Order: sequence, then C-alpha cells, then structure tokens
Amino acid sequence: MSKLDTYTWRKLKSEVRKRQKAVSNIDSKQAKLLQQVANAKATIKSSQDSIDLINKDLSYYWKKEKHKVKKNGKTTTKTTKKWIKRAKPEKPSKRQSEQLSSLLKQLHEAKTKHHKIVSSGIYKQTTKHRAKLAAKLKTAKRNLSKFEARRQKAAKKSISKAISKQYSDFMAPKASIYETKGSNGRVVFLFTTSETEDNQSTITGYPVDHDEEVADHSVNGDKTVSIEGMLIGHTPANNLSATQLYNELLNWRYKGTELTYRSNGAKSGRKMAHIYNKHFRIQSLTKTQDQALEDRIKVSITFKFVYVAQVTTTKSKVNHKGKKVAKGSCTAPKVIKGKKGMTMHDYAKKYHTTTKKLVSMNKSRHYTAHTNLAGKKLQVTAGSFKPTEHKRKIRLHHAKTSLKRR
Repeated sequence: MSKLDTYTWRKLKSEVRKRQKAVSNIDSKQAKLLQQVANAKATIKSSQDSIDLINKDLSYYWKKEKHKVKKNGKTTTKTTKKWIKRAKPEKPSKRQSEQLSSLLKQLHEAKTKHHKIVSSGIYKQTTKHRAKLAAKLKTAKRNLSKFEARRQKAAKKSISKAISKQYSDFMAPKASIYETKGSNGRVVFLFTTSETEDNQSTITGYPVDHDEEVADHSVNGDKTVSIEGMLIGHTPANNLSATQLYNELLNWRYKGTELTYRSNGAKSGRKMAHIYNKHFRIQSLTKTQDQALEDRIKVSITFKFVYVAQVTTTKSKVNHKGKKVAKGSCTAPKVIKGKKGMTMHDYAKKYHTTTKKLVSMNKSRHYTAHTNLAGKKLQVTAGSFKPTEHKRKIRLHHAKTSLKRR
C-alpha cells in the first residue's frame, strides 16, 4: 500500500471521529432540554393509555363463547372471550371519576409543557443543527467504508503479488505471514527451520457404554503451530529490514490480529507438505541472539488457532409432558367477587400484596389496574402446596438367644 492510501485512510477516520464528537457535544449541551421533551412524551403516553383503558372498561365487556372442537376423534368444548361494545357506556364510579380527572390534568400539563419546549426557538435551532451534523456523520462513515473496501481489495492484490515475486527467487525465504483481512498489504517473510503442529482433544476418562457414540465423549481442544526460523531483511519482495519485520510481528501480537500463515511450499522438484491456515493469532514470540548476524534475527513463534463460529438462533421445543411431583396437600387460590367502589389497589392492601401481583394472577381474565371490579371474579391469593412428610418406620430387631442345659 502506498503512503498516499494510508494518509487518505487516516484522514477519513479522523473526519468520522470529528463528526461523532460534534454530535455528542451538541447532545451533552442540550441534554437537559432533550430530557424534558422525553419526560413530557412519556407522561403523555402513559396518561393517554390509562384514560383509554378506563374508557374501554366502561364501553366494552367480555363475552364468553363456547364452541365444539374435534381433535383426534374426540369432541371437546372450547371457551373463547371477545370484547363486545355496550349499547350504552356505563357511568364511571366515584373512584374512576377521580382517576380520570387526575389523568386528564396530567395529560393537559404534559402537552402544554411539550408544546412550549418544541415551539421554542432554541429547540428548533438545536434540532436543525443536530440533523445537519448527523447527515455529515453519515456521509463521513459511508466514505470511510467505501475507501476501506477499496483499500482491502488493493491490499490483497499487493500480498499475492509480493508472494509470487518472492517465490520467483530460489534462495529467498518462502514462509509468509500476513493479515487475514489484508488491511495494510504488508507481508513478513521468514525462512523456517522447523514446524510443529499440535492438535489436542479432551477425552473423558470414565467408562463408555457399549451402545454409546464414542465421538460424543471427545471434545476438540487447542490447536497450535510452533515454528522456528529466521527473519531476513531486504528480500526481493520486501525492502524492510529484519528489525522492522520483527516490530511488525510484535505489533500483530500486541493487537491480537488474525493472521494467515503459509509455510515453505517452495516450487522445487519435490513439493513438501506445508501448513496453510487463515485463523491464527500469535500466542508467543521469542527472539534469540546467540551470534552476530547482519540483517537477520532468529525467532520462535507459536500460533494459536481460533475457531470462528457462526451464531444461529433456533426456536426451542416446548415439552408438553407433565412432570412427576411429590405427594402432598394443595390449597386452592382464593377467588372473591368484587364489590362496587373497590379497586385493585384496595384489594392489594387488604390481602397484603401488590397491584402488580394481582394483575398478574388475573392475567387470564384480562384485568388491568383500572378495571371496574364490581360483580367480577378476582383471584387474591396464590395456591400453595405442602409435600407429605414420610415417616420412616423403624423395625425392632430382637436378638436370638439359645438356652443350653448345664
């Protein structure tokens, strides 16, 4: 890659950072104003939803309908519920009237506050300015991603060109290490003297049944490749010195860059077996200086293979079969008939629970915290189960005695 390409990439990255900083600055300066708008919107939504629920309870009612369903040759009766509109809406109770007036007051205040902030000159100016900055940030990110795609394509071409040029020289080192994604197009060539590939698996030590799959008791472990060799500077395809090549390896190790390693697959009379993998990271890097070598460094590198998994989501199967439970006594949940004027809050206080729990217990009845409970069934306690305590019978063992005549 040329210096110009690297300079352009850095310039585009700095432009993205600059635009992100501008957007975050305007958000932090106007955080209080934006929070007030968000709070007003939330109040408007919650108040309106509560008013709609009360009005729905007054204008509609649940109707049960029974119909027969055939399944597996058997006829069963299924009950369904649906909302039916009343001919004339019910009059709200005293409690509901108080709630409606309070909610309408909250809704009016929130709408007034929201309109005041949104129609102010500061908010309009801030929103307009932020929209312009966000558009510029989007453009900067798009330009950076386009350039990175072109840069990566050019880097891969540069890597393949350098490798083919290196192979054309018979005496040049043939093993190559480079970034798998190929972002900068740099290749480190080295002459390897030994390569060791180590594949490990974790196998269970306990006995395996005769009919079981043996493969199920073996788990793939670490895969490492250890190489020893020499970095040689100023090769036909690489004008860097041995020290610069070693510093590049140190940089890849520090950043945890995913690397591709291609060993000595020289085009000679007999082609030797070689290691070629795209998912390596440098686990250890050792430099040895036991003798004076000009523009050459002895190195030992250990690569660790990183398994790249593809994440998929699947729907879990539901087991409809019942589970065996211990014997014991059950206490049925308490169900009462609602009185006029009593609300969920009143019943929660009476039975020492919370409104949220009462709504959850009566989920099948489609009750809400504002439902008119007059004459309706309401579950107020959850059922309980007490397992039977089994008393262990103790059998008395009598000692056998033998009487002998003297």
